[in-house]
Amino acid sequence: MARFAGFGELVGYREKTKDVPSHAPKVLGRYAKALFPESDATEEHALQCFRPMSPDDIPLVGNVGSIPGLYLHTGHGTLGWTLCLATAECVAQAISDDLAGREDDMYKLPGSIEIQRAKLSPDRFL
Repeated sequence: MARFAGFGELVGYREKTKDVPSHAPKVLGRYAKALFPESDATEEHALQCFRPMSPDDIPLVGNVGSIPGLYLHTGHGTLGWTLCLATAECVAQAISDDLAGREDDMYKLPGSIEIQRAKLSPDRFL
């Protein structure tokens, strides 16, 4: 079995999303069959879903300042599978630091990678 993804359609209003016909399953099925003729990719096997995306295309990760104990890990859009492990580590650090009473301006990831917490903060739009 194969997974094919990467098609976006803007339909506008949430209540209309079930009524708007989508061309994505047909298009992705056609591409999949062209690239991998033996695959079972068909329009009937297609699963459609919404992938929440932040306004600036950067995930919302960490605590929400106005609601203690609320942490977000969302807004990845089409990069969810790509970014989720790194941003999950950031959420874990935020929770751990809050429980221990520590304050840090940076998330520290393996490979000496550091990310400014403010750049991922859900509060950056306030």
